[in-house]
Amino acid sequence: MKPEKIEGFRNSLLKWYHKHRRPLPWRMNPTPYRVWISEIMLQQTQVKSAIPYFNRFVKRLPDIASLAQAPVEEILALWSGLGYYSRARNLHKAARKILEYWGGIFPNEYKTVLSLPGIGRYTAGAICSIAFNQPQPVVDGNIRRVIVRLNGIRSYIPEKYFWDRMTEWVPWEKASEFNQAMMELGATICLPAQPLCPRCPVRRYCLAKKQNLQSTIPLTKPRKAIVKVGVVILVIRYRGKVLLTRQDDSFIPGKWGLPVRIVPSGQSPEETAQSLNNKLFGGRLPIESLAVLKHSITHNRISAHIYTGNATGIISELLEAEGRTYWANDLQLDGMLTSSLFRKAVQRCRK
Repeated sequence: MKPEKIEGFRNSLLKWYHKHRRPLPWRMNPTPYRVWISEIMLQQTQVKSAIPYFNRFVKRLPDIASLAQAPVEEILALWSGLGYYSRARNLHKAARKILEYWGGIFPNEYKTVLSLPGIGRYTAGAICSIAFNQPQPVVDGNIRRVIVRLNGIRSYIPEKYFWDRMTEWVPWEKASEFNQAMMELGATICLPAQPLCPRCPVRRYCLAKKQNLQSTIPLTKPRKAIVKVGVVILVIRYRGKVLLTRQDDSFIPGKWGLPVRIVPSGQSPEETAQSLNNKLFGGRLPIESLAVLKHSITHNRISAHIYTGNATGIISELLEAEGRTYWANDLQLDGMLTSSLFRKAVQRCRK
């Protein structure tokens, strides 16, 4: 876009944004804390899905101090279902750092924000621009698509190009509104497929529209391959309680979980279940197959083979002596099981 057109482009975009922006909860009161939580959630989650999680999260943990002081298990429980659980752990680490070094006040210097756990260039720019109105550029998938179409780009280009354009375009006095307007345009008008060009407030600046390329650019990259994973999960009961084990090396999130093991290539679920039985109970616990649940975690498509059994008093005492297991009642399960897959397994056994 030529420099002389940038001002008109900004004005048209901002006028449209003021009239048509969605009433998202984090926009109602864009404090640094609320912007931070929303941006972390939105990294791998659609807006519609993130809204109830955001509302529940900030209701329970309304500020940095409450987040920093909350047990990480509670944070993971609030995050359960969003996936990419390292985001929740980094939120906790960053909140504790802010509480320790800045007294619970979110720092407003870009480099300091960027140094916090789990915050990269985009998130730092989003917090500083949206919450503090600093002229920091932001680049996400929506903004990349808008820039590609505005400039009629028909090939892959380096990431630096997008950051340079946003640095050039963001107005110093209206950075918060402009960055949000660019995101909003990509999310609601300049859609990946079938963009709503007649409703676009900046269509007269768009080379893709002029050249009838809007449906063919940007070029799409191959999606990450789907990985099919088989797992065995044991739901073992004793006197109304369910056995939990520590999840130190499990790809399923949470400190505590049901006994679980990935089914190795060339091995049947039955063989894996018996192997897990041997490890935990010396093969002495009768178990039976109950159901197969389907579940997704990021690009993993999981077939979870659920096995159940009832422990004896002797087995229970042996497990408790090891210190890596815990017999949880129904109330404790709600707080200790952060994985929705484990919750599904328990619920299926109850039925």
